[in-house]
Amino acid sequence: MKATKTQVWQMAGILLWGVLCWAFFQFCYPCHFFYQEQNQIFLLSSDYLAGYFSKPAWLACLAGDFLTQFYYYIYAGAVILTGVLLVTGDLVRRAMQRAGLGRGAAYVAAMGVMTLEALFCLSESHRLSSVLCVGGASLLWLLTPRGGKGFGGRLLGMAAVAVGTLLAHWCFGYGVWLYAALAMAGAWRQARIGELARTAAATLTVIALLALTKPVYLLSLDRLYAYPGVGRLAQPAFALERLLAVDNAYYWGHDQRVMAMVEQMPADKRTLQMTFYYNLASARSGLLAQNLLKVQPTDLGIFKRIGPDTPTLEIFRINEVYYLLGDMTFAERAAMMTNVFSPDNRNVRMMKRLAEANLVNGDMPAAMKYLRLLSNTLAYRQWAEDRMPGRQTKAVREELARKRQFINTRDTLRLTDNAHVMMNELVESNPANEVAINYMLCSDLILKDLRTFWDDYRRFCLGKGRPRNETIYQEALLICLAAQQIPQQEWSRYITRPDVLRRFMDYNGQRGSSAFSDTYWYYYDKK
Repeated sequence: MKATKTQVWQMAGILLWGVLCWAFFQFCYPCHFFYQEQNQIFLLSSDYLAGYFSKPAWLACLAGDFLTQFYYYIYAGAVILTGVLLVTGDLVRRAMQRAGLGRGAAYVAAMGVMTLEALFCLSESHRLSSVLCVGGASLLWLLTPRGGKGFGGRLLGMAAVAVGTLLAHWCFGYGVWLYAALAMAGAWRQARIGELARTAAATLTVIALLALTKPVYLLSLDRLYAYPGVGRLAQPAFALERLLAVDNAYYWGHDQRVMAMVEQMPADKRTLQMTFYYNLASARSGLLAQNLLKVQPTDLGIFKRIGPDTPTLEIFRINEVYYLLGDMTFAERAAMMTNVFSPDNRNVRMMKRLAEANLVNGDMPAAMKYLRLLSNTLAYRQWAEDRMPGRQTKAVREELARKRQFINTRDTLRLTDNAHVMMNELVESNPANEVAINYMLCSDLILKDLRTFWDDYRRFCLGKGRPRNETIYQEALLICLAAQQIPQQEWSRYITRPDVLRRFMDYNGQRGSSAFSDTYWYYYDKK
């Protein structure tokens, strides 16, 4: 049949919508896909797959999580999401036409559903499974047998709708509401009030009886009927996208890119979370002291505490600083607490961190638990295989050996998670742990705790024969020397930079001047 002019325009509209949707998510929202993939793990094992039957919407969740794992690959996320939205829109259009809407009205409704779901997907917590619930319910309605004429035919039609309602909830969760609406619209199409009343009564009765499954699924009533999650309208979270871009760059080891991104970020768009990764990347590159005051305000991440009110994104990043410092016990603890304080969390990154921490500590049975899990995935199978005992690559062996040099060998049984105590122990365990030394000294400076800085510097730098000549340390030492009124003939023991000393003399004559805004003296006096 030759397409009419209206149908051609409709097809052009759908094509244009698809291109715009793909372009937006690919070029303006790509990091959200990797974030969603990282927050769920899909295992290719029978035990894991069987777990989907413990909740409603098992088919939508299974299919959605299966597709979400491919968000790991660049360019895949926008293609998958756009394809799912277009298929969902087409199924909704066909389902509404079968329910009695005209071609034009069904087209408008389908475009509205696709756009609404696309807006829901602006939220990082909206799962692909929720989108599939809409399309799945529409497909199920298209497959539901029609009722025939006469009493027997109407009875068969009502039975088909009742069974379809049960299947809609079992397979597609909250899609049952769309299925019920389509069923009643189909009955209304017959222009019989009695038929509509009987269909509505049968459908709503089945939905009400679903409440009996609440103890089986271990869900509250509101969660039972909204599983796996009805979307909410959201604005584009470009601030979160920028943060995730910095997070991803650090995760992939692109330290120079992290520092460049944060330094070039306008001050009004730069967040504390970004400076956290900036400082981590600087420390990993040996540039923490040089970069500490370049971006303000700053965040070292070692003063954070995980609790029930801690934001999810903040919980995810706390383990990074402990792993970088070299304390595997604290890194493992932070990764475990991430799962404790994040409901339904299946974070792949935490599993990798738990495997890494236990490999460094030499706890092979614990490491194998996580490596075996990751070996059952598509994206992380090779990563796990490269770290299996007896099969480790040369690069992995060298990295593990390097990290083992800096583990905490002191007694870690303590009543507090005070980061300063932990960093002291790390430096005592290995004075060559440059990351821990710099993080310890810089944390003293950020807190303006110069008394502790003075003690730490004398104990771990001078006392270990490792004096520091970084500008910020020299500037802080000058304040300590002047405050304690130490004779200037003794300053040479601490101050090795004549240029810093000369500038300190100039600053004392212009105290508080913005010409010295790049110095620790200005930070100490003004910030």
